Amino acid sequence: MRETPVILQVGHTADCANHLRNAGFQVVQAPDLAGGIATFPKGRFELVLLDLELPDSLGPATFHRFFQAALNIPVVVLTNQWLAADATEIIAQGAQECLAKENLSMPVLTHAVRNALARHKFQHSSNGDRTLLRALMKHIPDAIYFKDAGSRFLMINEAHARLFHLANPAEAVGKTDHDFFSKPHADQALADEREILRTGRPLVGIEELETWPDGHETWVSTTKMPLRDAEGHVIGTFGISRDITERRRMQDALARRTRELEQKNQQIAEELKMARELQLAMLPHTFPAFLNGRAAGESALEFFSYYHPSGTVSGDFFTVTALSDTRVGVFICDVMGHDVRAALVTTMLRGLVQDLSATAASPGQLLARINRNLFSIFKETGATMYATAFYLVADVARGEMHFASAAHPDPLQVRRRAGLVDRLAGANGRCVKGPALGLFENAQFPTHSRRMEPGDLIALYTDGLVEIDSSDRQHLFSPELLADAVRRRAQLPTTDLLNGVISEIQEFSGHPDFNDDVCLVGMEIKRLGQSPELFKS
Repeated sequence: MRETPVILQVGHTADCANHLRNAGFQVVQAPDLAGGIATFPKGRFELVLLDLELPDSLGPATFHRFFQAALNIPVVVLTNQWLAADATEIIAQGAQECLAKENLSMPVLTHAVRNALARHKFQHSSNGDRTLLRALMKHIPDAIYFKDAGSRFLMINEAHARLFHLANPAEAVGKTDHDFFSKPHADQALADEREILRTGRPLVGIEELETWPDGHETWVSTTKMPLRDAEGHVIGTFGISRDITERRRMQDALARRTRELEQKNQQIAEELKMARELQLAMLPHTFPAFLNGRAAGESALEFFSYYHPSGTVSGDFFTVTALSDTRVGVFICDVMGHDVRAALVTTMLRGLVQDLSATAASPGQLLARINRNLFSIFKETGATMYATAFYLVADVARGEMHFASAAHPDPLQVRRRAGLVDRLAGANGRCVKGPALGLFENAQFPTHSRRMEPGDLIALYTDGLVEIDSSDRQHLFSPELLADAVRRRAQLPTTDLLNGVISEIQEFSGHPDFNDDVCLVGMEIKRLGQSPELFKS
């Protein structure tokens, strides 16, 4: 471009020529399209300012006709607003800019002309593409290469040269991957490039493991493309690779960790399954018979149970222990939580009940001894845990029960002869309870007594049976509702009574399962009396 750019203005747009002259341009004017086409060869113009509304031509055809006669010259088009819709098409055909004449300011025109001249100069400069390529090859951090049909390097960028430990990218020219990589990797790269040369199809975004002569490995995300000449023939390949070694290492580490966790989870699941089986095995599956009973139907006491853990293992537990040929101890507990810790505590409780029940003078004394043992264990381990419990001793010879509670829900006594269902309480109608087991070292647990008659049913349960939301979550299945459900079925056989109550609770909640551990133990008094001989089970 000369020091003073020369502009050919085709058409007479008011003030444009004068303004451009004042801005430092030389302006030659032509009145119409024919004049512009005739004037163009006579001068060395750097730019044409073309009005699309001319005496001898109108609209986009004006640009097309002029552009065919004056190729490789930047054109700025002036158009009426009603022709502005054609601007996109005109620019796509080669115009540098398209300006609406209405309300066109002269500074905007000058700015557009200067931009068009600079843009055209860069686009048509012999150094333009080279400048862009040099910037790309020098600064991009990914490895870039160009190869000929023999897979020999034609050019690599500086990042690629650093990977090859070369002082200058030119040192790679004429060499192949076999000069830098291990043979297995170089062979695979050569096979990929030969396939691209054969088919012309690229490989996009593949992940490659690069192996180096010293044995170390790197990972790259690679795109390999066919290199074509001006006629479209494949004459080589080129590509770009991004190092993803750290990402792959993290992915591999994550995959290993995931596999380890899966194996650990499988092991935990198997161990929990075994813990569940062991816990279920510790529950009573057969019950002792009393008053010389040799079969369940002959026993003075008959037992029933329902046990439903909400998880794999449970914090609920019960035992039925024969203390003599006429006395039985029934223990039920609910340990805080539903996890393995809770299950382990139930195992300890089972052992403590078995060890201490035979020598305990009363139910309250047994709970006090168990409490001290649990308190000592929890204190030693630093665990914050507790368990509610209820222990009952039934004596069929005397026709009475003795019991104590550690913050446990009150059992129910179904008195069939009287048609009543009562909470199991002391003689004064109140059951004074001790605190939950394991909280206070020297806690006391008062013992209460109650008469029992043939036909009575004693139902002991954990709170999972009553702390249940209704299906609409507006109500709670309370101990009072439980007592009412039992009362309405009081004259049914015990199995039917208990199954009916369970079904009613499930219907109340709208779910076939319980959200909490549930334990229900029924003891029916079939008859009372003295034993003529020692207990037999």
